[in-house]
Amino acid sequence: MNANDVPRMHISEPGDLAQLVPHLIGFRPEESLVVVVTVGERVHLTARVDITEALPPGRAEDLLDRIWNRFPTAGAYLIAYTNDQPTGAALLRRCEDHLPPFADRNAMIIDGDTWHTRDGQTGTVDRYGRIAAEATYHGLPVLEHRTDLDAQFTSPPTTTGLQLAHLKAINDLPDGDDKPELIKRLTTLLDANLPSPARPPGTVGQADALQLSTLVHDGTVREVALLSITAENAEDHLKLWRHVINQTPEGTAGMPLFLAGMAAWINGDGATAVIALERAQAILPPQTRSLLLLDSLIDHVVPPNAWPDLRQAILNQATPDVHNAVAGPATTPDEQVWEAVRPPQNRTPPDPPSRRLNPPAPGVAI
Repeated sequence: MNANDVPRMHISEPGDLAQLVPHLIGFRPEESLVVVVTVGERVHLTARVDITEALPPGRAEDLLDRIWNRFPTAGAYLIAYTNDQPTGAALLRRCEDHLPPFADRNAMIIDGDTWHTRDGQTGTVDRYGRIAAEATYHGLPVLEHRTDLDAQFTSPPTTTGLQLAHLKAINDLPDGDDKPELIKRLTTLLDANLPSPARPPGTVGQADALQLSTLVHDGTVREVALLSITAENAEDHLKLWRHVINQTPEGTAGMPLFLAGMAAWINGDGATAVIALERAQAILPPQTRSLLLLDSLIDHVVPPNAWPDLRQAILNQATPDVHNAVAGPATTPDEQVWEAVRPPQNRTPPDPPSRRLNPPAPGVAI
């Protein structure tokens, strides 16, 4: 999505915002603290946390600190979704008091289908009002519950038939040490299953899904899969990896879940990214590097528009096989021809060790 594709909707009252927030999150929040972060007239981030997680001292404040470290000039709409209005009001006061003094702020409690503001206004949340209709039109659907979103990433039962199909898919793959052939198989499968102008979106066949799931457990192949995701095709990659997960034994779905989470984050779908990460963390070891990357991006509230630079940084350090598959052969500057120069006759001796400055940090150009 580029800047011209960003939906523009006119929010004139708290009831409009109450219609919009579930569409920003992807489901209807329950017992949740939601922070809608705005810069100027644009929503830059919508963060949600369970109220039970936000209530302990310092928890909500830590979340706000992470957000305002990333968006120091932002304003906020603070919303407590709860049927315990006194608890919600107290939590909102904590959040308002912790925000920077210059930050614009508004607060609201939503209890069931009724919204309440701190100045005494109240109204009914219209689930099918103008703003909800516009959000749906702009491709922001909403599910009834978070569990409905979680269900989109479930794996099938591990039956004998699935195990045999998985074994066959593995046996049909190139040798595990042949990186170029493994990468070639991945790119072939991606080309065959991602939507294109000539091919409408569909489901991934079981054999392709099982091969994709197996291939991305190789670090080099997984790097190609990750770098193949851009802001323009992230939604398509999210759909593809979700189809893969839905046909993959749970024990081998960890890396497809990571790729689905990255695609969701790049696509600006934070709730889906969190769910994919949580499911991957339940399968893979906690210190898995790929999961640490996604966890860090979410935890530090890194916006999706950081992906092009991050992607380029990863690509710059990639092996030739990865670079070739994603961006073609890397170009190298012409070899420098150095001119012979006679050294000076009088040279100033270097500073003695006691006078030398500390060297710059590794990798930092001075």
